[in-house]
Amino acid sequence: MHITKITTICIAIFLLVSSLGAYWSQIGQSLDRNEQRFYMSELVNSQASAIERRLARSLSSTRILAQGVRQHNGVIDQFEIYADEVLKAVGGVSNLQLAPNGVISHIHPIAGNEKAIGHNILKDDHRLKEAMLAINERRLTLAGPFTLIQGGVAVIGRNPVYLPSDKGDKFWGFTSALIYLEDLLKVTDLDSLQERGYSYQLRRPAPDTGITETFARSVSPLTEDSYSVSINVPNATWQLIISRAENVSKWYSYNGYIISVFTALLVAWITRFVLLQPEKLRKEVKEKTQELQQLAYYDHLTGLANRRYLHEQLNIVFKEYSRNQKPAVLIYLDLDDFKKINDSMGHGAGDTLLQKIAIRLKECVRSNDLVTRLGGDEFSILLLNTHSTRDVSRIAKKLIAAVERPVTLESKSFTVSASVGITMIPADGHDANSILRNADMAMYAAKTAGKKRFSFYDQSLQSIAMAKLQLEDDLAIAIKDKQFVLHYQPILTQLTDEVTGYEALIRWKHPDQGLIYPDKFIGVAEETGKIIDIGYWVIKEVCNQIMLRTSNLQPPLRFSINLSPKQFKDTNLLENIRHIMQETGVDGRSLEFEVTESSIMEDIEHTNSTLLQLKKMGASIAIDDFGTGYSSFALLKHLPVDKLKIDKSFITDLETDLSDQKIVHGLISMAHKLHLEVVAEGIETKEQHRLLKQYKCDLGQGYLFRKPVPMDHLQNFIYKPL
Repeated sequence: MHITKITTICIAIFLLVSSLGAYWSQIGQSLDRNEQRFYMSELVNSQASAIERRLARSLSSTRILAQGVRQHNGVIDQFEIYADEVLKAVGGVSNLQLAPNGVISHIHPIAGNEKAIGHNILKDDHRLKEAMLAINERRLTLAGPFTLIQGGVAVIGRNPVYLPSDKGDKFWGFTSALIYLEDLLKVTDLDSLQERGYSYQLRRPAPDTGITETFARSVSPLTEDSYSVSINVPNATWQLIISRAENVSKWYSYNGYIISVFTALLVAWITRFVLLQPEKLRKEVKEKTQELQQLAYYDHLTGLANRRYLHEQLNIVFKEYSRNQKPAVLIYLDLDDFKKINDSMGHGAGDTLLQKIAIRLKECVRSNDLVTRLGGDEFSILLLNTHSTRDVSRIAKKLIAAVERPVTLESKSFTVSASVGITMIPADGHDANSILRNADMAMYAAKTAGKKRFSFYDQSLQSIAMAKLQLEDDLAIAIKDKQFVLHYQPILTQLTDEVTGYEALIRWKHPDQGLIYPDKFIGVAEETGKIIDIGYWVIKEVCNQIMLRTSNLQPPLRFSINLSPKQFKDTNLLENIRHIMQETGVDGRSLEFEVTESSIMEDIEHTNSTLLQLKKMGASIAIDDFGTGYSSFALLKHLPVDKLKIDKSFITDLETDLSDQKIVHGLISMAHKLHLEVVAEGIETKEQHRLLKQYKCDLGQGYLFRKPVPMDHLQNFIYKPL
């Protein structure tokens, strides 16, 4: 009986402890699985998001290119220059293509892609379905990945372009962006994950059969413990699957049963074990929960808080401000040219750089301020209880200086810079999303202004961006409808005050805004390339004016025309000028072309060749705004130049500024030694006129003589000094 009772008790204790051990083991495994599941979910989502963001940004280049095609009515004269600007702005694109009527006619860069020229997309069975889908649905489609004619595996986004016609919109062709699969995957951490024992596959449904096919994979195969996420791409859905090589540890299970066996031998220990086990489990759950929060809210590379955590903290800041009126500041920081480090040194060096930058940023702010890594090379700093723009400016300068300190990577010293955008909370946004968006916009304003600087968000940034887009559209209409007019300013000899010529100056006769002066639109025209069409219109109008004077038996005078830097580099410049002269019958000796000092310095060999050809046509050459750039008389000695035009900034204070007097006198003397005539711009007072005569300046123009006006206001113009 006693033995039976003991046996019964032992069996009961064994069963009890075994049950508790099994329960403990099950919870442990569950926690481990939950942890891994959460981590893998975050990992897969972050890699998929990186691919989606890069693909979306890269494919936006096709829309920019399509807009260019529409603005130029189907012909982009300088496609290479235009495409190169787009590639620099967007990034991640291997080349851009134009395919009028589906036939590839232009590729930039062309090197290595020559085999693709002339390829008819609409006759390629392998890519026909995506191409026809783009045409039928009039939207961007993505073809591939597939093997290219010129070699390599890539995806290509095709954007159908339609141009207006009398019968409605007409299909023009495709603007395409080719993205090598290898370059697309570089934005992810898949390679480094593979080195850490993870496996992955990228799949898509085949466009023709719908059968799932794998187009990118790791060396090691997937395991059963895998996680997947969908990647939305134009006209398709990709699937990214990642698995980990190691199996879920069975430690909890084995340890639980071992403990159960030993616990059954000692009743006291069993009792203690039973009492302490729930507390132990609760503690373990708490620790695991903290680990999961670490994975959810912190960047694994730098240890900084991530975008999700920042978003939650911003929401808290907005709520507390409504109660306590405590302002804050969000600083958005982006490293300039970080991609060069990854490309030259590899992603490992890039990761090291990011870790060092993260440490420096934390050292620049208070311990209660929040430094976060938003992704890639983007960081943010949330400054709490801060409202002074002076203090924020000081901190921004400190951050920029800290980033610029040299960094040693693999025994080599590198220097990177940062562009910083700043938003004040709550003045610059009503919620977390608007604050982040406006800070990003301010950062890009700083980057556009020249990098290595900071910019506060201003609502005018949005209005400026919209106004610029509107100005570009209006310029296209102005060119089409010929809304420009020319005003002319007389150029007089300083010796006799007689008119020897005129400078042609463009004005925009806007149908709604009236007369617009060039300082309001020339910059945008130069930036968009529209200045080239405008420039040729000016040349033709001047030639027509010269021929009108000739037919009216007026004395021959020389007309000066400004060549913009972009037009001066136009490969068709000489051919177009020659054609205009032949068409209008103008004698080249009636023309003078003014080239800015900065234009001639970019490519001396090209400058010399172009100027010589213009001289052969009979035209004279003047260097405009001389003295503001970096050219020298030693350089001018070798160029076929006839005149120097002294910039008006030296004339404005000529009466009172002894330095300007010495500079102007010296410029005139040196020019005369090189047998060059000198023209002074911006003469407004008699004293300026007198001093220039004293310095033996050859020619002059300015408001003292006459403001620029239409030619019919100058028919009988004679300058009469008072």
